[in-house]
Amino acid sequence: MKKLTLLLVSFIFCISMAFSEQRENVLIILDCSLSMEDEINGQRKIDIAKNTISTVLSEIPPTVNVGLRVYGHKRDKLKGFLGIDKCEISDLLVPVGQNNRQVISQELSKLEPVGWTPICYSLEQASTYDFSNMPGKKRIILVSDGMETCSGSPCELAVDLVRKNSDISIDVIGFDVSSEPSVISNLRCVALATRGKFYTADDPEQFLRSLKQSFSVSREVEGRILGK
Repeated sequence: MKKLTLLLVSFIFCISMAFSEQRENVLIILDCSLSMEDEINGQRKIDIAKNTISTVLSEIPPTVNVGLRVYGHKRDKLKGFLGIDKCEISDLLVPVGQNNRQVISQELSKLEPVGWTPICYSLEQASTYDFSNMPGKKRIILVSDGMETCSGSPCELAVDLVRKNSDISIDVIGFDVSSEPSVISNLRCVALATRGKFYTADDPEQFLRSLKQSFSVSREVEGRILGK
């Protein structure tokens, strides 16, 4: 009987470990810099992003852990008092986990675009802390409408992550990005260097499609979000 119990415990443990290794952990990093205040067909880009992310989240299977980090969502006017630097304004609002879709949507609804674009700092924080000791696949979905406005090169950072044998891949959605070739090529480099995918989106429909493809979500979502 004791031997049977040990075999059963071992079997359950192996199944649990296999499930953990298959689980996908996805961190959304959302650009809340001032340029996200700009409009596309009468809608602010930040509102398009928030609504689309919330809708797509409702369709993500429970086997996917999700979290939310944002940057540019705070002003740096208190720097002298609290030591807040505009290039270090990046917060993990919702840790990567399960059963947190509603919490993410609630946090998204509070966001306003007011700051700068510290992409490198955000990716550094995410890769160093946000997936710490987390089994399974690790992926970042970076949503940005422009290029780094602080120090560093996101492309070089991505290459450095690969050199350090990081197991994090990064998908990038360039949302209404500048037509400047260097901006697009740098964002594309972040994705390709980490074995991720690069998408461009110039309107709500393309943004939805890109996010859905990154999450591999059913096409049923498309009609729902566009019908709002």
